[in-house]
Amino acid sequence: MKKRREIPTITVGQLRLALSAWEDDDLLSFSGLEFNRVKGRGDHLVQIEFMEQVFLDAAGRVVVQNLE
Repeated sequence: MKKRREIPTITVGQLRLALSAWEDDDLLSFSGLEFNRVKGRGDHLVQIEFMEQVFLDAAGRVVVQNLE
């Protein structure tokens, strides 16, 4: 049986550092995904949510479903 792959994460600090080279009014692309919100999912977990449903399937592949 194939081991399910872990969902990749980075720290908020790593994201801030990666974005620090750009200006506040520069545009940010999510390669076709539509940003919805940022939501806390626990004491130390923040999730970026999109309008599309994005998840790992049982085989560890990324699946994107447009819910419209």
